[in-house]
Amino acid sequence: MFLRAGGAVILGAAVPAALARAAAADGPSDTVRVDLGQVLGEPTYAATGFLHGLSQDGIQPSDALLRPLKPQLFRGAGSALPGGGWSAGGYQGYAPRWAMTRDIFQRVASGPLNAEYCIVLSDLWGAEGVSLKPTDPYPGDGGDWSNWEAFLIQVVNDVKGADMRPNQVQYEIWNEPDFGNVYFPRPKAQYEEMWRRGVRKIRALDPKARIVGPTFTRLTVTDESWRMDRWLDMVVASGTAPDILSWHDLIPGRDPVNQAALARTLLAERGLSGMPLQINEYPSSGGLDPGYNTWYVARLERARVEYAVLAIYGSCCTFPQLDGLLTQEGDELFRNGRWWAYQRYAAITGNLVSTRPGSAVDAVAGMDHARGQARIVLGNERGDGRDLGTVRLTLDGIAGAHRSLVKNGRIRVRVERIPDRAKLTEPEVVREQQLSPDRNTLDVDIPWHDASSAYVVTLGEQDSELPPYVIVDATPAAPVLLPGEPTPVVFRLRNYTDDPLTLRPVLSVPDGYTAAAPAEVTVPANGDAQLTVTLTRTTTDLTATESRLIVGDQSLTVPLQPSENWVRIAAMAASSTHAPSSPANLNDGDTDPERWGGGGAGGWNDATDGAFPDWVTATWSHPVRISRVRVHTLDSRAYPAAQWGVRDFDVVARVDGVGRTLAQVRGNVAGVIESRFDTVAADLLEIRVLASNSNDYSRLIEIEAFTA
Repeated sequence: MFLRAGGAVILGAAVPAALARAAAADGPSDTVRVDLGQVLGEPTYAATGFLHGLSQDGIQPSDALLRPLKPQLFRGAGSALPGGGWSAGGYQGYAPRWAMTRDIFQRVASGPLNAEYCIVLSDLWGAEGVSLKPTDPYPGDGGDWSNWEAFLIQVVNDVKGADMRPNQVQYEIWNEPDFGNVYFPRPKAQYEEMWRRGVRKIRALDPKARIVGPTFTRLTVTDESWRMDRWLDMVVASGTAPDILSWHDLIPGRDPVNQAALARTLLAERGLSGMPLQINEYPSSGGLDPGYNTWYVARLERARVEYAVLAIYGSCCTFPQLDGLLTQEGDELFRNGRWWAYQRYAAITGNLVSTRPGSAVDAVAGMDHARGQARIVLGNERGDGRDLGTVRLTLDGIAGAHRSLVKNGRIRVRVERIPDRAKLTEPEVVREQQLSPDRNTLDVDIPWHDASSAYVVTLGEQDSELPPYVIVDATPAAPVLLPGEPTPVVFRLRNYTDDPLTLRPVLSVPDGYTAAAPAEVTVPANGDAQLTVTLTRTTTDLTATESRLIVGDQSLTVPLQPSENWVRIAAMAASSTHAPSSPANLNDGDTDPERWGGGGAGGWNDATDGAFPDWVTATWSHPVRISRVRVHTLDSRAYPAAQWGVRDFDVVARVDGVGRTLAQVRGNVAGVIESRFDTVAADLLEIRVLASNSNDYSRLIEIEAFTA
C-alpha cells in the first residue's frame, strides 16, 4: 500500500514497486472522503448492541472482552430455557427466564458498561420458536386476555422489584410476529389486539415505560399484510404507538440509510417525528465478516439510527459469544476479526466528523483534539474475498487539526488491516509512517485485496486506552432518605490495572443534604473496593433529586428518594409467603393495587389458606418515632377490598422491648385504612391479620408509618 502527503507518494515496503506504480497510474477504484473539521457530535456507538450474547448467569464474557466494545443495548429474556416460559409452564416456566433476564441486566446496566436492556416479552412467554407448539396458549386465544394481562403484571412487578429504571429498560411486545407461523401462529387481528392491550396495560402499570415495536422481520410498505405504514395507522388510531420503532434487517442488499429515511417519513406523516429507531437484528447471514460488518456500522451511523443489535447465526441463547464476535473452544473465548472491528469502532473518541462514502466503501471517523488523535474505520459492502483494488481515503481539514495531530512537524499515520479470522490477537499493522503535512488534504491509498477485511487509519496518538478504573454501581441504587436519618450508600470501584490505585472521591449533593465519606480509597490491583458514603437529609422538601460521586474522570449519579414513611427503610418479614408475592413489596413505595398479579405479585399474600392470624413486620435498627400507620390492602377493579381485602387486624409496635397494641380494625371493607395514636418510639411494627373478607388469605399492597 502507499500513502500520499501533498503530491509525494510514500511507498509501503511490503508492496512491490510495480503494484504501487500500477495503482498510481490507474487511480483508485473507490474513494472515501473525511472532513476532520466538520463535527457531527459525540459518538454514541449506537451500532453495538447484542441479542443474548452472554452466559445464562451474565458473568461471561469478562469485562476484558466486553468493556472495549462500549455496548449500548442488550436484548433478550431467557430465550429457549427449559420450562416453556409463561405459556407452557406458568410462573414456574417463567421464573428461570426472568432470573436470566435479571442477572444479565444487573451485569450490563451497571458500571463499567452502563448499557440499556430490551426485554423481549415473547421470550418470557415462551414464543422464541423452540419451546411452544402452535397448539400451546397464545395471548387472546378464545377471546380470553386474562392470562396475557396477568403475565404483563408479573413482568412489570419484577422489573420494578429488580430496580430496573425506565431509562435502563425497554419492553419489546413481540419478536417477529410476521414470520410465518413460527413466533405468533395466530391471525393478524389477534396480534394487533394483543399489541393494543399490551401497550395499554404496561403504561397503566408504569407510565414511564418505554415500549419497542413492532419488530417485524423487515420494514416494508409494499402490498403485503404486514406493512409498516398500515401498522402505524393502527397504533396511531388506537393511541398505542411505541416509544421506539423497531424492525429487523436480515435480507441481503438492503441499506439502513434508505430504511431509516423511509421510517422517518412514515413517522412524520403520522405526527410521530422524532421517535427513536431500532434495527434490533442485523446483518444478513452473508455479511458476517469485518469488511461488511464495518460497512453496515458506517451506514447505521450515517442513518443516525439510535439503536442497533446484532443477530445470532450460531449457538443460542446462553453462549457467551457476543453474537459471533467471539470464538468459543471449550470454556475459552477468543477475539475474532469482527470483535476487533467493533473494538476499533468503539475506540473512536472526541467527536464524529463528516464522511462521504465511495461506491462500495464507507467509513466512521472521529477527531479527538484532547487526545491528539483522528481515527477512521472503513468497511465495504462486498464483504467477500474479492479484490477491491486500491481504495483512497482522502482526509480534508488537516490544517484545522494541525495543532492536535502534528508533533515536531510530523503526523504519525498508522494503517491496520482487520482480516476475517476466527482467532485474531490484534489487527495487522500494514504501514506506519511519519508524514510532514504541507497542505490541508492528506491521501491514504489502501490496496484492499480481500473485501472481507476492514481497515483502520489512525492519525496522531495511537493508543486506544480505556479508563483504568470505573465506578461499577451503588447499593442501594436509589436510596430512600428520611429526615435526619444517616443513610449509607456503598459504591463499588473496580481497578483494571496491575497496580493498586489510591483514588480521591468528590461528592456532589443538592441543597438540603449532607454527605460524608473517606478522603481517599485504595482499590487493589485488578480488583474491587467499596466506598461507603453517608447521606443525610436535612430538608423537608420531598422533591426527588440526585447525588453524584466523581472519581477522576469517572462519575455515577444516584437518584435520591426523600420520604416521610419510616417503613421504606425497614427490614420486612412475614409469617408465610405465597410466591411470587413478597413482604418486600410492602415497603417499595408503590401503593397501586392494580399492580396485583397472580399469586400476589406486586404485594404480599400469605401461604396458609384459611388459617389465621397472619402477620408482617417492619423492623428498624434503632427506635423510630411514629404516630400514624396506613395499611393498603388489595382493592383493585378486579379484586375489590370488600371481597378480597383484610377485614380484621391489629397494629402492634415493640416499644422498649415490649409489644404494644396501638390500634384495632374490625369489619373493614376499604382499601386504605389509617390509624392514629399517641407517638411511640418503636423498633418493630407488626400488622397482625385476624381475618380477611375472602376468608382464605391475607392480601396487602403497602404499609406506611409516619411521625406526624
